[in-house]
Amino acid sequence: MKPVLARGIGLAAITIAALIGLIATACGSNPNENVQANEYFRPAIEQQQQTAAQSGQDDAEQQSAAQSQRQSQDQAQQQSAQTQTEQDQPPQEQAEADAEQQSAQSGGNDDADAPSDPGIETADDIIRRYSSPTYGYSIELICSPFCDASSNGIDRVTFLSESGRALIGVNAVVDSGQDPEALLRETLNLPDTIQIVSRDPATMLTGEAAERIVWEEDRRATGGFLVRWQAYVTVVDQIAFIIRAGAVAEDYESLEPAFERALSTFILPLEVEARPGVYDRFGFFVRYSTADFAQEFGQPALNPPNEDSGILVLQTETALRAVLVWQALGQAFYDGDTALERTLAETLGLSGLFDLRDGDPVDGQPSRIGLMQTQIGEGTVQVRSYAWYCVDGGREFALHVLDPEDPEPIALPLLGSFRCNADTAEPNEETDAEGESP
Repeated sequence: MKPVLARGIGLAAITIAALIGLIATACGSNPNENVQANEYFRPAIEQQQQTAAQSGQDDAEQQSAAQSQRQSQDQAQQQSAQTQTEQDQPPQEQAEADAEQQSAQSGGNDDADAPSDPGIETADDIIRRYSSPTYGYSIELICSPFCDASSNGIDRVTFLSESGRALIGVNAVVDSGQDPEALLRETLNLPDTIQIVSRDPATMLTGEAAERIVWEEDRRATGGFLVRWQAYVTVVDQIAFIIRAGAVAEDYESLEPAFERALSTFILPLEVEARPGVYDRFGFFVRYSTADFAQEFGQPALNPPNEDSGILVLQTETALRAVLVWQALGQAFYDGDTALERTLAETLGLSGLFDLRDGDPVDGQPSRIGLMQTQIGEGTVQVRSYAWYCVDGGREFALHVLDPEDPEPIALPLLGSFRCNADTAEPNEETDAEGESP
């Protein structure tokens, strides 16, 4: 099997993970298993044809009698001429003449499926409603320009436009009671130099109070663009949701209908069971730093994750930090060293582990550890890998942690919080900014 992450997150992601992560999130690495329905945005072609036919009905009735009379006369003349021509033409020429006559009688239209009115526009635009499998919210995206309605993100979900010059995204963060603007700035890393254009009270579709904030980012001085943004900030069950939409200023007006559709149709769940920094979707449990950008992939990456197999990827804005891999496997077939080497090759395309040895137990289960280092550009990255088997659930797990200096401080909080069975974890325990539990 080819490395499942090498195409989108592999070694290059260690240095440019923020860019690759955004592209991977918005380019449909997973199928649209979380899309509830497709709906035509413009009227269907049959409806437009019916409208066009009705508008021209009066003209058609006035011309019907005259047209019928002309057709009768033409057919009589054609039959007379055809009889004489058939006596003179060889078989091949006769066949061609028959084809030309049939085409002329049908109006010269060789495409039986073509609309009767070439001015009728087909319904190319559709609406897809994406539903977050983790938090339960949903949002409508118009295609085009937002044709990819799937995302690998967990706490941060991003949909990129076809042009790459516009974006719709949703962030879920723990509500700390901050002012909405302060929370927005902190979550999106907006510097104080960026001025807020406006902020107004608003109401979400499901009735929750929100704050609508509009701002601009001018990056033209550094070779970038003037980008316009708007966002809604709302809170449910102590989780703040930030729904934002933005585009290069010169494209903004044409994309505004898609933005308004997404923002106005955002549906919040009645209650939120998930929490940022906690992963327990498929029966196991692990905490991660809320400062990391978490994504999930299947095996292979084109598939969605499930209880039998999947990959959890953690990265900062600039570097890949950790990859957790799970796979259903009979205990008799589990071998820790094999799991380390295989998953490292399949996910990151790396090989060459050394110093393979027993490690500390993970949730009471024996583990194996392997080390390696790899050259990235002009620097060296240290890799520390762990493997263990969960009898509860019948799955093997492998964790690969990367850091230029020492991966162990990153790995220990992940390993210490891991539970083979999510029911035995303590989901209400808070996670600090470094991912360590107090």
